[in-house]
Amino acid sequence: MCCEEIERQLGRYIDNELSAAEREQVDTHLAYCSSCRVELDELRETVSGLSVRSDVSVPDSLWPSIQRRLHPTAPSGSAARPIRLLRRRLAPWAIAAGVVLAVGLGMFGLSTLDTTAQASSVDFRALLDALPLDAHKAFSKFLLRYDAKPTTPVAAKRIAPDLNFDTPSVLPGGFKLTGVYELRIGSSKAIAASYDRNGEFLAAVFHRPMKHENFGKHQNYQCMIGKHCGHKVQVGEWKLVHLTDPTTCHCLLSRLDERTEIPAVMAAIAPKSAETPAGTPHAHP
Repeated sequence: MCCEEIERQLGRYIDNELSAAEREQVDTHLAYCSSCRVELDELRETVSGLSVRSDVSVPDSLWPSIQRRLHPTAPSGSAARPIRLLRRRLAPWAIAAGVVLAVGLGMFGLSTLDTTAQASSVDFRALLDALPLDAHKAFSKFLLRYDAKPTTPVAAKRIAPDLNFDTPSVLPGGFKLTGVYELRIGSSKAIAASYDRNGEFLAAVFHRPMKHENFGKHQNYQCMIGKHCGHKVQVGEWKLVHLTDPTTCHCLLSRLDERTEIPAVMAAIAPKSAETPAGTPHAHP
């Protein structure tokens, strides 16, 4: 089963509503899939948080602050009655949620997200949007986005020892290595590599499994990579194919066929994934 199928089962899994066979399938997938384990943990935390109620005191300044934002010319004395209504009519947990929301949005300032909050996602939009024009430049934009630094295949292994990847000098099909790069995605190290075959470009990115990958306007589809369930985003002739194991998401950018050519390339750049049981590696939504 792929990640999407498992994630649809997680609610019933937590509520013990799955049959024995269905639960065994989910347990088997969770044993290999760190991304779905994260999804399960977050779902459990959400369920646990919703089940707990606590008395929360509402500061007298809350409603006046909100009212000043909504109606700058409203008289200050009109705040007393609304705050009493808030206290009387809203459950304590709802008021607490409102306080957290107000603080999180900067009291309706709607500040933009800081770049440090991007650690749980990978943004492929610039890469995919620029692919039809020039694949080399599109990949360079992606590298620039994540502060890429040139490195070597040997050093790359030291830089990201927890990732399962390889950057052989020659890939199946005759692609020759032209560059290896160290990236930083959020707080984690990642590795990228570029290849060339008589002017035909190919690139790979290796990063830890994350909950989200941002493809912008481009659609993400399930596909089979050999015997394994993966995903691909297609832009014209180009494909960004993803295959994920418990430690690493392997992202391959090429114009190769995912049925006849990509499996051999994936086996070369993701050697341990090729050794795992069929259906084990997976990709993120």
